[in-house]
Amino acid sequence: MVRGWAEHPGARHHGAHGDVISRSLQIPVGDLLDFSQNINPLGPPPEVLEAAKRALYEESAHYPDLAYTELRDALAGYLGVSAEHVVPTNGGAEALFLAAGGAGGGGALVLEPTFSEYAAAARASRMKVVRRVARRPEEGFGFDHAALDDLRGISVVFLCNPNNPTGDALGRREVLKVAERVREAGAVLLVDEAFADFVPEISVADMVDGGLWVARSLTKFFAIPGLRLGCLLCDDAERVQRLQPSWPVNAVAEAAGIAAARDGSFAGASVTEVARLRGNLFRALEGLDGLRPFPGAANFLLVRGAEGLAGRLARRGVLVRGCGPFMGLGEEYFRVAVRGEAENGRLISALREEL
Repeated sequence: MVRGWAEHPGARHHGAHGDVISRSLQIPVGDLLDFSQNINPLGPPPEVLEAAKRALYEESAHYPDLAYTELRDALAGYLGVSAEHVVPTNGGAEALFLAAGGAGGGGALVLEPTFSEYAAAARASRMKVVRRVARRPEEGFGFDHAALDDLRGISVVFLCNPNNPTGDALGRREVLKVAERVREAGAVLLVDEAFADFVPEISVADMVDGGLWVARSLTKFFAIPGLRLGCLLCDDAERVQRLQPSWPVNAVAEAAGIAAARDGSFAGASVTEVARLRGNLFRALEGLDGLRPFPGAANFLLVRGAEGLAGRLARRGVLVRGCGPFMGLGEEYFRVAVRGEAENGRLISALREEL
């Protein structure tokens, strides 16, 4: 059966499943229109690709700087933090695993529905996973603070902001209130800001301390998911780095990350354009009978439709992210990336024909 998602070891599930669908339906990958992975529709900045290309030819024969001094400085400047708080990682996912490992055992609270890697990271560190529904469709997926009522035995709380897959975002002040509550319980709040570049005013990256850590990803916003680059921001980077293998970031990703962090014009243009595209796509989805899109703050939207719709779209070569595996959702929910105007129009046409 065609499904709008692919599951990986450890009960993880993701979008970006084009190869699976291609083999299942015998459709060439290049013929698929993929809305399952949330990548900046503007694509990577040319300077980033140039830097990566130079590094491939000029740096591949050498080990990267073990301390990643230039990369840490560049990321620190981009995020407005001290370089001593920056731990470069092999994608944002590694930052989550490092946070779980550095939290010191105990339990991990996962606020559902949300990214499946949090539970996987906690299990990898032999933590007890506690899952609570904190966002409900009947409440427009607003955050329910009651999910934080009992934090006994909890060492780390994972908070995705903006949240994947629901798209809602907590304001900076509200996140800091959550952090204070978690800190008072003796736990660490790990804020996953993988999509915060699209709404930078909500970031708390500059507020890291012993009770507040932040994970960032450069792959979504700068459209370089194949290079795997992110970072963990924490108050004790040296201790956390002991949990990493040496050279976790390759020379090509390092060069791309330095160029991305120093590109002063790309961020503003992306925030403005993605907001415009997202608004247009939301209104187009809202205009289709049988669909209910939910407002989002990042480069994707959650939609409620008919059960099985994700599979029917896949057979047309249009991939969306089926949300059946997410606790608190169901097979009638799917997530769509915000892509360019033409691609978004093709999605709307395919949906119209299926409804």
